[in-house]
Amino acid sequence: MSAVTGPATSAPQAPLRALAERLVGGDGDWARTFENLILSLIALSLVSVGLESSPWLPAWAAPVLRVVEVVTVALFTLEYLLRIVAAPRKWAFIFSFYGLVDLVAIAPFFLGGIDARFVRVLRVLRVLRVLKLQRRVLETTVAERTRELAASNAELKQAHAQIHAELDVARALQLAILPGTFPARSGCDGAARIAPATTMGGDFYDFIELPDGRIGLVMADVSGKGVPAAFFMAVARTHLRELALRHADPGECLARANEALCAQNPMDLFVTVFYAVIDPASGTLRYANGGHNPPYLRRADGSVESLGGPGGLVLGALPGSDYPVHSAQLHSGDWLVLFTDGVTEAFNPANEAYGTERLLAEIASPEGATPTALVERIFGSVGRFAGVAPQFDDITVAVVTRESLGGSRGRAANEPQSDGGGAPACK
Repeated sequence: MSAVTGPATSAPQAPLRALAERLVGGDGDWARTFENLILSLIALSLVSVGLESSPWLPAWAAPVLRVVEVVTVALFTLEYLLRIVAAPRKWAFIFSFYGLVDLVAIAPFFLGGIDARFVRVLRVLRVLRVLKLQRRVLETTVAERTRELAASNAELKQAHAQIHAELDVARALQLAILPGTFPARSGCDGAARIAPATTMGGDFYDFIELPDGRIGLVMADVSGKGVPAAFFMAVARTHLRELALRHADPGECLARANEALCAQNPMDLFVTVFYAVIDPASGTLRYANGGHNPPYLRRADGSVESLGGPGGLVLGALPGSDYPVHSAQLHSGDWLVLFTDGVTEAFNPANEAYGTERLLAEIASPEGATPTALVERIFGSVGRFAGVAPQFDDITVAVVTRESLGGSRGRAANEPQSDGGGAPACK
């Protein structure tokens, strides 16, 4: 005879355990339906307990209530046994708080012959069963909401990572359109650097190679920050570059750019622009200002002066604006420093602004023999002043000089930098 392996009762127990786990041990549709049935029976049982004690109860109602009692207790008993079968640690369940509640909920029926008054008191304890079922329903609901929240958070993280990656690419592209080198012209040298306050900025500078060896110098600041300012910056720079090649007069160039921006400005943004044209051979500088901070001119003797004079309105705000043209002369050893208000309006943790006095002190300092060195010194000064305070505005600085002492042609040092250098010098 062949040997029989395993307990003889294992086969019958497997379907019973599977049924128990489906009805009382899981969170599926069957378990929820069974729990709703038990909740309904609890409510029905409580109503029947109240009706039995009513003095006006008709004679025919007593047998009906008895049938209800038998049915509900039978189903309560079935549920209790199923929970024992489904429990991985059966004795632990039986003597647990909710296991005892289940037992007390059916015990009055089986103890009815002992003490009717005691039984009637115990029958009221069936209401404790609601506590367990409500807890289970609440736990199930919380678990579902937690899973939904986790899934939503995962989707948000993925979307945020994608947006951040795309903004990083957009930032790199935005910085890439700015000139990386100062035009190679005999007798001049230039450097520039920009540090956006957010992923994308609204400041921009430009060095434009013009006919007859002249160079266009642009320093501009778009209102607002972020993506809208960055798009408007690209539009404004494109217009200025195109118009600078067609209009030699700086005031005419700004007037035409203003008309173009006013015609294409759905977000009502504007841009402040200082635009100058320098002749490296003669040192003549002709400029016009559209609401921007006047740059400073440091003479070879160390004195510093502002390139003032009446200017025009910001570009993109009002059609038909005029931009008067002024002139200055750059001699050997003179330095022209252009900047945006992110420099002077940088704040430290004490909410104190960097201001013009600190900027003038850096410009007047004899330290730094190249435009790159002066640009980096100004950025370093602003950074030390601000400390841990957050940067609220883009910071941009450009320096141009005649007959620089440096011998290497420079490059623009935009943030972030790969090697920490400044701008190449032109010779």
